[in-house]
Amino acid sequence: MIPRLLQERVKSHLLNNKILILMGSKGVGKKKLILDSIDDLSEVLILDANIKKVKKELAFTNEKELIEKIGGKHFVLIEDAQYLTDLQQIIETILFGDENLTLILTCSFEPLLDEILREALHMQGLILNLYPPLFQEIANQIGIVEFDKTLPKRLVYGNYTEVISDDENKEEFLMNLIEKAIFTNFSPKERINKGDKLLKMLQILAFEVGEPISYNDVGFRCGLDNETVERYIDLLQKAFILIKIPTYYNGHKYELKKAHTVYFYDNGIRNAIIRNFNEIDLRNDLDVLWKNWLISERIKWNIQNDNNLTYYFWRTNTKQHMDFIEVKDDKVSAYKSIWDKRKKPKFPLSFKTAYPQATTHALNRSTYWGFLSKK
Repeated sequence: MIPRLLQERVKSHLLNNKILILMGSKGVGKKKLILDSIDDLSEVLILDANIKKVKKELAFTNEKELIEKIGGKHFVLIEDAQYLTDLQQIIETILFGDENLTLILTCSFEPLLDEILREALHMQGLILNLYPPLFQEIANQIGIVEFDKTLPKRLVYGNYTEVISDDENKEEFLMNLIEKAIFTNFSPKERINKGDKLLKMLQILAFEVGEPISYNDVGFRCGLDNETVERYIDLLQKAFILIKIPTYYNGHKYELKKAHTVYFYDNGIRNAIIRNFNEIDLRNDLDVLWKNWLISERIKWNIQNDNNLTYYFWRTNTKQHMDFIEVKDDKVSAYKSIWDKRKKPKFPLSFKTAYPQATTHALNRSTYWGFLSKK
């Protein structure tokens, strides 16, 4: 088992707070992390909000009835809590009540909470995100030299624990995970009714990772209107499947003004969607795999470490580009990625002229360690 960097924070939160929300995609190990953080499991009541009977029982009536339903244990763990229609009332009842219990909610989709409560929970550190094991977590266990040897597998199969630990069944796991994570209702109010078209949309996005996308074009190719494409992409962001990054635009000549690129949170999910698990020597999308893995790992690392940065890509109508831009305060860091460490990417002169204050960096197999661990 790969030790998770979030483990100590979870333990501390459970000891000192009445509420903890742990968010992350299906199959990422949220329940296991919680249970591994509690010494006495006899003090845990586990409820699954994906079960209709449980969901009905947890419909909020009043504080007294809620406590009667979930009281009696020190810890109450509700899985897939995003399915609860009265989740806000349940959280507020526990948060402001006198009961000596800790409510733990795991969510595979961003739960429906009003912005005031969500912001308050975020500010107090009561909402945490869990991802498939990060580069740093895997490297901490096996060593950086050994990790570098396994890097080609990570580009193809991703970082899920089951993929790393069960080599024989890794492809089956990823295909099953797609079924669970994508073709499902995300929350009480958000549903996907066109599964075949959704899959085709995801396949199109998988082939265009890192490229500016047109909602109209994607919709035309998969049989959806552009508004539905945009809505589905936003839903898949909230389900920890996709990452959407806007363009960096400041009015300079030829810059793209309104566009987005899309990445996948995990390479294994991306490759399962297009059903391509070929080794990297047999692929023509190696630089795409490399770019997706680097950018998703960096973003996940920053979120888990509460690094507050803003992300962009930069592109011109003449196809000059920078793959990834991080902005923090007034500091702008721009990156181009390339798998082959013998090659040096060219940084566009037009970018350097427009943004002389920005630092530019090449990301290859010799430089990625520092990039992924930079705080």
